Amino acid sequence: MWRWAIVLGWVWAQDKPAYLLYSGEGKRLSYKQALSYLSKADVVLFGELHDDPIAHWLAYELVRDLYRLRGERLMVGMEMFETDQNEALQQYWRGEISLAQLGGKIRLWPNFSTDYAPLVEFARQAKIPLYATNAPRAFARAVAQRGVAAMEEWMETERQWVAPLPFPRLDSLPSYQQMSSMAVEHGIDPDNFRLAQMLRDATMAHRITSAWRSGVLFFHLNGRYHSDSKEGIGAYLRLYQPHLRVITLTTERVPEIHTYRPPKKGLADIILVVPETMTRTH
Repeated sequence: MWRWAIVLGWVWAQDKPAYLLYSGEGKRLSYKQALSYLSKADVVLFGELHDDPIAHWLAYELVRDLYRLRGERLMVGMEMFETDQNEALQQYWRGEISLAQLGGKIRLWPNFSTDYAPLVEFARQAKIPLYATNAPRAFARAVAQRGVAAMEEWMETERQWVAPLPFPRLDSLPSYQQMSSMAVEHGIDPDNFRLAQMLRDATMAHRITSAWRSGVLFFHLNGRYHSDSKEGIGAYLRLYQPHLRVITLTTERVPEIHTYRPPKKGLADIILVVPETMTRTH
């Protein structure tokens, strides 16, 4: 009997994958199927949870395999770098400064070395064009505090770091509407808070469309809230270049990954599902 217990315990232990992939309709996908699907996109919006190690690992693996499939027809953009940091990022990409020197020039995310440096270094070594896409945090903070008045004070040299002004407001989108209660909790005017988020999303979309060219796949890494339900960045991509084939991937933490069902229709084209017990990076 004890031998059977050992065998059954071993089988159970083998049935604990660190993640599973699903289609937006809830159909289980293999990594190979997901990769094949993503490889046919013009733009991939990878919506991560910033502290999830599986999302960071999967983004890295996808970029490596997409490079194998697409070669020089691949670009990478990251929310984790702001547009006014792009020159320093390009200096690193060209090999003019080290990763440590890059950290001395710009403010890197606290989890950069463990979560994003491997992807950035691979892009540098493979000579995959790498772009800083996010609006400068100081600009977004100013808009959250003072709204349109803050943008009206920006000089022409400062406006180059954001989407062309005035950019369309998409306040009616559910994702932006949901931000109102969050703003009130933090004592921020909801209208300004939504506008700051739109500034980020519009800027990231504008940077993507400015870099993209026919036949290229632009892989963009961002927090899931910026692309879930094809809103946020996706909504602005449809305004700037409606012909693009945009494929979204989001990350979900759930108690049981084997019985996952998408919480709503259209959350994403591909869903990365990880156990809620997964270790977090910070």
